[in-house]
Parts: sequence; structure tokens; C-alpha cells
Amino acid sequence: MVAEPVQATLQTIEHFYNQTSQFVSSQQDKLAHSGYIDKLAHLNPFSSESPASSETLGYVSRRQLALPERMIENFTKHKHLYMSILTVGLGAGCYYWNQVRPGINVKEQPRSKRRAPKLANGARRDVILIIGSPTEPLTRLIALDFEKRGMIVYLTILDEKDRRFVESNPITDDINYFNLSETTSLESQLGKFQQLLELPVVPFPGAEPHNLRLVSVVFTPSLYFQAGPIENISIGTWAKINERILLYTTLFSSGLIALIRNQESKTILINPNIISTLNMPYHSPETMYQNSMKHLFTALARELSPQGLSVTQVRLGNLHISNQSRASGLKISNLVNSEVRSWDPQMKELYAEKFSKTEFKSNPIRASGGRGTSLRELYHTLFDLTYGKGRNSSVVYCGAGARSYDLVTRIFPESWIDLFLM
Repeated sequence: MVAEPVQATLQTIEHFYNQTSQFVSSQQDKLAHSGYIDKLAHLNPFSSESPASSETLGYVSRRQLALPERMIENFTKHKHLYMSILTVGLGAGCYYWNQVRPGINVKEQPRSKRRAPKLANGARRDVILIIGSPTEPLTRLIALDFEKRGMIVYLTILDEKDRRFVESNPITDDINYFNLSETTSLESQLGKFQQLLELPVVPFPGAEPHNLRLVSVVFTPSLYFQAGPIENISIGTWAKINERILLYTTLFSSGLIALIRNQESKTILINPNIISTLNMPYHSPETMYQNSMKHLFTALARELSPQGLSVTQVRLGNLHISNQSRASGLKISNLVNSEVRSWDPQMKELYAEKFSKTEFKSNPIRASGGRGTSLRELYHTLFDLTYGKGRNSSVVYCGAGARSYDLVTRIFPESWIDLFLM
């Protein structure tokens, strides 16, 4: 995940502080000992001396015309300082906005207990379908949290790798699995799942039968992608990304939307926001995948909104998933070296130096550490979106920096962002 802009630029501001102070001091000394102050007196229209000559006026005019060029030159020379100041100001404003104006209405009226409602006999009824890979740590954590809150959780198995992982690393016996890697078509798989929801369930002997209810379909993110220049990304990486996108679109065309409509379920996409929003160099697989999901669910939300169905994107910032800390210089160096070591000599000559500099420079703003927002906030957001009354917002933000970097790309032109990232 990614650090909050205020945190991400504190080190940069501290680095440029002394440099800026020295620059201002030197300019003050130059101005005090220059002849420009004496020349200003000749520009006084009430002075008794003769007016300035045309040559002097021409000189002043030329100096005024050169001002934009001098400003551009100064901005280019100190681009990191100016961008850091702008980021700090925007980050502080976004932090204040997030504190006084929560992302979704349900936060303004927090629930005392976020527990799934049960039947009068204590049986569970509400079902959550999680579409994502069980090999992803965040997916497993979300599934466990839903189960602890009293929901019946179904987690997908997307391929043979997922199946082997589940067999050797079972999460818990209370989580059910929905295998999408079988040879049968997705239509038949979704048909079996719909029959499961329509079949009366008797939780224990003597209890009244009831039907299950699909309350939410949650698409969990992929967090691990190959890094490096585009021409050096393996064909297998591109194929895997395309297969995952194709799987989701095929699910939508195979009856998943009809199932959501019949059950009046909420649809939620959890999507990391920082890398894809900034379109960071050397992270093209992650950028391509996350932006594809973002555009797909934006279009889906606009299509299903007239039908009263909620499709919400939870755009993630920096989350505190484990006991992580901001990556040290040695750790980043080891990661870069391990990646570059596998490149051929031509790729090393073309990209190694720039790749290393970019990774070090982007460390404060990319997914390389830093204590972020607690996972509890994500759990609460997902629960509130699932049980919120009416239609949810199409986009909500969760995690430090999620909203801020989204605003950065909306406000500042691409050329400014290029100066900050390159």
C-alpha cells in the first residue's frame, strides 16, 4: 500500500529546507548590494528628476518579458521542491476533509455491533460470495472477517494453483469453496450456485427450513505483479492478466449479473488505487489490470444503477496489513538488484540505472511499506456497504492516500506528474 502524501513528503521537505533557506539568504544579499534599488528611484513618476529614458524603459520591458522564462527555468530546476510543497498542501487538505466528511454516509452513524442478522432460531442465512484467489493474503483475511461476523462465506477457486493451495493450506473449515476451475462451463457452475440458494435449508433437526440469501458479491484484489520495463515483462505475465480479466467478464456474461439482480445483492470491487492512478513507470502490469477493473466496474455501475442495484468500487490506499515499516535503502536496493539480476545485458544497459533511481524516488509514495490505515476500517467499510440501506455510492475510499492521489491526477496536468515521478 502507499503512504499518506503528508507522510510521504516529510523527508523531501526536510531535505530541501536548508537548501531553500540558503537560496533566499543569497538572493537577499545580492539584492541589497545590487544597483537595482537605485534604478527604482528613476521610475518614480513624482520624482523631480528627469523621466527615465526610452533605453531604460526598454531595458525594464525586456526584463519583464523574461519573467515567464525565468519562472519556468526556476520551476524546472527545483521541480521536486515545488511538487513536494504542493503534495503536502493537498495531502493536508485531504486529511482534514476525510476527518470531517467521511467517505460514506454509514460512517456518520457507526454501528455498535457489525454482526450479520440471524434467524430467530439462531441459524445463519446471509451468504457472501468472494471472487478472488485464496493465495492472496488480503483475500483470506477478508473471508475470515466475514465468517467471524456471522455470514456464510463462499470463496472461489480460480485455477489449479488455487486448488492446490487450498488443499495444502486450508483457511478454516467454516469457509466454503466455489470451484470455477472445473471443466464444466461457468453457466452451469453459476446455475448450481443459484440452486444452492433456492434449496430450502434445515440448519438442525426440528428447525423450520429457510432459504439462503446472497447479500453481496465481493471482488478482491491481486496485489503482486512483475515489475520492470514493458518490453521485459514476460509473455506469461500478460497472459495471466488477460485471463483474469476475461474470467470476470465471462462471469458477468454467464449469469452472474442475473443472479445478483434476482437476489438484490450488492456488488463490491476492492481495487488498489495509487499505482494505477499515477500510472507509475515500471509497473505496467499492475497499472493495466487495476485500470481495466476500474473502467469495467464504472461502466457496470452506470448500467445497473437505473435498476436500483449497487456497484461500488472501494479504492484502497495504504493499509497496515502486517508489522511492516517503510522499506530501508538496503531493502530497496536488494529488491532492485534481485529484479535486475534476471535481465539480459541489453535490458540492464537500457533500463537498470533509471529503474533503480525511480524505485528509490517513489519509495515514499508506492507500495513499499509504511504504517497505513488499520484493516479494521476496510472490514467496517465492506460490512456497511453490504448492509447499507438503499443504493451505495459508486466509489468510496479506504486507506491513507487513496483519495489524495486520485485528486492529484485530476487537478495537476500530466506534465507536472511526469516531473514528480521521473
